[in-house]
Amino acid sequence: MESLRQAAARERRFPIAWWLFLMVLAGGMFVAAIYPDAPHAAWLVALLLAAAWSAPLVAYLSLAAPRRARIPPPLPGRGSYADWRKQARLLGRVLLYHEDNPELSDDMRRMIHAAREDLRDTLKAHPLRDDLERVCGRIRTGALAELKDWLWRRNRHWIRELKKRHQLHSDAEPNGPVAALKAAVEESAATMIRECMPRMLERERLACALECAWVAAQVPGIPGHSCSPVEVAGALVVEWCDFSLPWDPDRMLERSLERLSARPGPDAAPEEAGEADPPAPIPHGTETVVIRNGRRYRRVRVHRHRRRVRRSRHGPSVADILLSFGQWVRYSVRSWMLYR
Repeated sequence: MESLRQAAARERRFPIAWWLFLMVLAGGMFVAAIYPDAPHAAWLVALLLAAAWSAPLVAYLSLAAPRRARIPPPLPGRGSYADWRKQARLLGRVLLYHEDNPELSDDMRRMIHAAREDLRDTLKAHPLRDDLERVCGRIRTGALAELKDWLWRRNRHWIRELKKRHQLHSDAEPNGPVAALKAAVEESAATMIRECMPRMLERERLACALECAWVAAQVPGIPGHSCSPVEVAGALVVEWCDFSLPWDPDRMLERSLERLSARPGPDAAPEEAGEADPPAPIPHGTETVVIRNGRRYRRVRVHRHRRRVRRSRHGPSVADILLSFGQWVRYSVRSWMLYR
């Protein structure tokens, strides 16, 4: 399978490399033709051509997510100084990536910023191996764990609404229950990717959605677990957000099942936390006045309109790619300054 993926990547990259070679060759011949008559103009044209060719590529790559770690982090008390320093830098990139998420709450953003400041101060103080191990442990058990819990608490009600909709309409699906389950699992993964990782290339989103959906589809065959694959797909996306760990389907599935089996937090929905149903609405024109302790009170309804910005499912536009170039420059400068 890996050889097939590499062959597909070569098939996709060869035309791009060929056309890039022809463009560079044509531009070089044009600059060489005008250089004898106007050297300064030739250098200016070469600079403009290089900027025009590289700017779209850099703007496109600015949407990419951090590279995922290939090896697991060292165990406590193990690993060399270079291994822990590499792990600390990788955690710093992950924190920078998630701190730019516009959907984060103020408290979560402050927590991630404090963890990043702690990491920067440690790296600037000529740390020992034990210092790097301690700061990496604080980030993993602190800001990074809280971030994943917050992402799941914030988006799980949408996933559970999708699960209920799938349970109601799976029998009426014309293509059968298997096709309905496949569509629901893929929609769950795609929705969580949009909410948890807004800055990603579309091919990265597709790879994440396919991997999480495939792993979630194996849940019905695991004995002792009754979780819905729709919920598991969303929980797997939350685990995917941690780019400092290599993707291990067995380990990530185990963590996702533990997250789903945990008790709901304080901000859970009423039906999730086991609370009673809200009282039925009062009909119009009846019982609008309540008498308590000899005083008359008028019953007033308060309607809360929650505005939620839904992201487009058609991918980023050209304007989004161009606007992300400035964000990529800021992200690169901040990442460079983190270790200086």
